[in-house]
Amino acid sequence: MSFIAICPLFSQKGFPNLAKLVVGGSLVISAYPAITGYKEITNMLLLGEVAIKEVLFGLAMGYLSQLVFSGVMMAGQMIDFQVGFSMAQAYDTMTDVQSAQFSKLYYWLTVSAFFLLDLQNSMIYGVVNSFKIVPLGTENMGGASIDGVVQLFEKTVEMSVSLSAPMVVAVLVIDILLGVISRSIPQINILMMSLSVKTIVGIIIFLLALSSLLSFLGNNLSEGIENMLEFIKSVR
Repeated sequence: MSFIAICPLFSQKGFPNLAKLVVGGSLVISAYPAITGYKEITNMLLLGEVAIKEVLFGLAMGYLSQLVFSGVMMAGQMIDFQVGFSMAQAYDTMTDVQSAQFSKLYYWLTVSAFFLLDLQNSMIYGVVNSFKIVPLGTENMGGASIDGVVQLFEKTVEMSVSLSAPMVVAVLVIDILLGVISRSIPQINILMMSLSVKTIVGIIIFLLALSSLLSFLGNNLSEGIENMLEFIKSVR
C-alpha cells in the first residue's frame, strides 16, 4: 500500500481513492502466497519496527519507479522556461502540481510509452516478487543500497538534461539572434516576436524528434523498472 501511495500512475490525485484501495488490496492478495518462512511476532514493539521497515521499503520502491516520470517532468519544465510557456502555467489536477504545456505533453507521452511497452505488469510483478526475494522483516537498507539510490537520482537528472538539451539549445540560439536583431533594429518589438518564433521552433523540433523521443523514453522506462528490481535484490 505504501508503494501504491507513491508509484507512478496509481499515486496521481486524479486516480480514484477506491481504485487505489482495490489495486492495493489485489496486490496484498496476490503477494500472500509468496510469503513463506515467516515467524509469528508477539512483541508489539518488534511488530511496529518490522511494519515501519516494510513501509519504508515500499516507499523506496515507489520512489525508484517514479524517477523516470520525475525526470521527464523536469525536462519539460526546463523547455517550458526557455520557450516561454512557464508564464502560462496551470494547475494540473492529475499530478497535483503547477505545470505548463511541454511538461504535460512529455508526461503523457511517458505514460503512453509505459503502457505500450507493458511495463505496468513488470512493475507489479517486481512488487509481488519482492516478498520472495526479501522475506518479511529481513530487509537491510545498507550503504550500498543508499549509494545506488543516489546514483539513480543522478542518472535521472542526466536523462532530463539530455531530453531537454536539443530544444533548449535551439531556443537559446534564437534568443541570441533576436538579441542581435534588437540591437540592430530597435524599432522591432522583439518580445512579441520572440514568443511566436520560439513556440513555432519548439513545436517543429518536437515533431522532428518525436520518433527518437519515444525510443528514448521506452529505453529509460525499461531501465527504470530494472533498477527497481536490482534495488530489491540489493537489500537482501
